[in-house]
Amino acid sequence: MAACGGDDGGSSEATSAPETTAASTDSGSTDETTAPTDSGCPSEPDLSMDAELGTGAGALEQALQCAEASPLVASGDPVVIGIMNPEGDPNGSFPEYTVMAQAAVDFINNELGGIGADYATGTPGRPIKLEVCKMAISPVDSQKCANELAAKNPLVVYSTLNFFGNHFPILVEAGIPVVVGTPISPADFTTAGVYAIGGGGGCLGVHTGLIYYATQEVLGGTADAVKVAVPWANTPPGVFCYHDLEKKPMNVLNGSTASSSSLAGSMPGLEHTGVSILPGQADVTPDAQKVLDFDPDVIIYSGQGADCWSLVNSMLKLGWTPDETPLVLSGACTDLTTMGELGDKIKGTYMIGSSSILVPEALPPGQLQREAFVYNEKGAQYASDDTSVGKGFGTQGFTGIMAIWMVANSIADNLSGDGLVSAFEATKDHHAFAGSGISCQDAIAPYVAVCNSLVSASQWDGSQLVPVKDDFSGLDLVAGTELDFGANG
Repeated sequence: MAACGGDDGGSSEATSAPETTAASTDSGSTDETTAPTDSGCPSEPDLSMDAELGTGAGALEQALQCAEASPLVASGDPVVIGIMNPEGDPNGSFPEYTVMAQAAVDFINNELGGIGADYATGTPGRPIKLEVCKMAISPVDSQKCANELAAKNPLVVYSTLNFFGNHFPILVEAGIPVVVGTPISPADFTTAGVYAIGGGGGCLGVHTGLIYYATQEVLGGTADAVKVAVPWANTPPGVFCYHDLEKKPMNVLNGSTASSSSLAGSMPGLEHTGVSILPGQADVTPDAQKVLDFDPDVIIYSGQGADCWSLVNSMLKLGWTPDETPLVLSGACTDLTTMGELGDKIKGTYMIGSSSILVPEALPPGQLQREAFVYNEKGAQYASDDTSVGKGFGTQGFTGIMAIWMVANSIADNLSGDGLVSAFEATKDHHAFAGSGISCQDAIAPYVAVCNSLVSASQWDGSQLVPVKDDFSGLDLVAGTELDFGANG
């Protein structure tokens, strides 16, 4: 499956954000009309930030500055946001998603004034109420959660990871917009009225990004004989994501699949193999042996967090080292506690995801770094446990709710499901909290629901992740191709 984080380990030490104002960020703003008031709260957003960083950047910075100066507590009738999330199932469990979504809600309600706050007058907006439906990995539970949440009349439902897509008809027909945090199934990519905003676009961005980075950066795009091993999660979405977004782009590169990609046929010597891995296994030594027996030049993997490190530990026992065979993982594998315990054993391992939100001190000074500091500080402050902040899906839970809040704020005077649909459909280079922007206008056929496909690469230096490549996309690798559902293996 696409970026799939685990449910054990992982923590991130809270880091205080530096003293930053809109005028001191990389926006270059000096507009006197938006200077902070005596209280430290700007009277209005700095729209020059929008020109450089995307729509909504100035409004977000105004809210952050005002919260620092004088936290604004939301009041009034709550705005219901539903969230459906797999938890407690060995086939896929992501409690960090819910924990950090709730942390974002608490930050919004307790400091940012809720939805529709007027910072100039200090008037709070309405609080968010997060209605959580925890589900097993089953089509029955998927539909059950959709019906339960629809009955609560939410403004929007946040779908974290869903293997089936059978919840969409229930919610869309009820007039409830659906925002997807991590798209992994064909329905996530192709359903009208659904908006996949998660950084990297789930499978679409992350898996094509994995292939692009491994082949073009690690292997240098060579036309010589090279081997790529791709262990993949043997789940319903995992089958699709492997065949359509990993195997197919590699076949485009070696010329065995026709494509309009600029890189089509550029690596005729590329050979690859897939090794399916069942989720939830503590020891996958036989699978790891198959991967290493292929004698690959690079290894690529994306799975839920615990599964990533089960594979890595099994490969380590068999004598693998990242110096000998580079390893490129999805950001969903990020688990800072586990990675810290492995230390130099995995030094040099690459992570492909939406941004380096967990290592703000490694980012260049500017607004992205400022917001990454806010995530680490406020995430740690409001999280109900200290293990979720440092996980890949923890970051997506928090940033997804922040994105929904930002878009909802823009239509706060006429807040409705239809209004939210229109607002998301209109997004183009919309600023996203601590990540790459949202551009639903730019979705490409047949992946019409994906609003964000940019990814970034970081590398583990033995103690932390260090950014090595920002904002790139492997989407061109599937240009002009047909969907491959993997029906024929």
